[in-house]
Amino acid sequence: MKAKILSIGTELLMGEITDTNAGYIASQLPALGITLQSMSQVGDDLQDLTNTFTESLDEVDIIFTTGGLGPTQDDLTREAIAQALGESMEVDAALLRELKKWFYERGFDMPESNEKQATLIPSAQTIPNDQGTAPGWWVEKDGKTIVALPGPPGEMKNIWGNLIKPKIKDMVKGQAIVTRNIKTTALAEAEVGERVSKFSGTENPYLGIYAKYDGIHLRIIARGTTEDEARELLRPVEEGILSIMGEHVWGYDDDTPEQGAANELRERGLTLATMESCTGGLLASAITDVPGSSQYFRGGIVSYSNGAKISAGVPAEVIDTHGAISPETADAMARAARTEFGADVGIGITGVAGPSQQEGKDVGTVFISISIDQKAKNLSLRLPPSW
Repeated sequence: MKAKILSIGTELLMGEITDTNAGYIASQLPALGITLQSMSQVGDDLQDLTNTFTESLDEVDIIFTTGGLGPTQDDLTREAIAQALGESMEVDAALLRELKKWFYERGFDMPESNEKQATLIPSAQTIPNDQGTAPGWWVEKDGKTIVALPGPPGEMKNIWGNLIKPKIKDMVKGQAIVTRNIKTTALAEAEVGERVSKFSGTENPYLGIYAKYDGIHLRIIARGTTEDEARELLRPVEEGILSIMGEHVWGYDDDTPEQGAANELRERGLTLATMESCTGGLLASAITDVPGSSQYFRGGIVSYSNGAKISAGVPAEVIDTHGAISPETADAMARAARTEFGADVGIGITGVAGPSQQEGKDVGTVFISISIDQKAKNLSLRLPPSW
């Protein structure tokens, strides 16, 4: 099954909003056995939208759209689908009641302009949206499908996970797809590609290589008539890659660096503290994104100025002698963080965030230090190259 993703909204073309929806939907399609042909951004022009739908329906089996389902005059996704299919939009009484109820429960009268969000065409079914006023459309006609979803990422992802993904799985019954994402670190993309080249070039199982912020990912996709059959096709490729990549593999599938660090710290009964300069608290934020991080994360300090570093326990003479952007200062920050919070492991980060050089060092220069006390002396950490 071939697909296309349309992200709708002039604000996307103006660069006012970054389109994260298309990437999310694209990441979901391989495991559903759907081949993505292309992604496009289209502005809020009815004729352009209608032409895009008409052309896309000739090219692919299913179109996914996000955006353009709001109540304003420039929200034209429904109108464009209706015109492309030669159908008329009519207000659905049940949808209208639900929409008015949504506003009533929040203490408002429904504006008249919202009525367009309660419309359907004969080929469309409503896709409920329990997080907003814009229900989606599931459209089927002449063997083609259009799935129109709201633009706000939270609403879109909620609908996708609860309603769209299960419905698509029903559409592709008789075909089982199994995926495995192997995550590696400390090697460049080209070198990883060379090492696993003997597994590339086949459609089933298919191996894709992707450079990500946390290293190089190797995604294996296998298809079969049953899940067991697909797993048997995938298994020798996975085993072969693991034997080649060895210690460079740090995680699988939905694993994240912060989750991996959390697992290590919990298993070893260790605690962690941080002191950051150029990252401005980004590391502490990533650590605390993991549920239950209070079990091992003692706290963090954002010491953006030299004075803040000194106040937090970094010796002034270290900064005077070596500079704030130096391995020595990173070491002192890591030790100070560990001491301040009584943690087993301390991490210090200092560097040049920009926009210009600092202490004669180029933008992007970063020093990271890990201070480990006696209890944690055997702790080994492998961080992705971007850390």
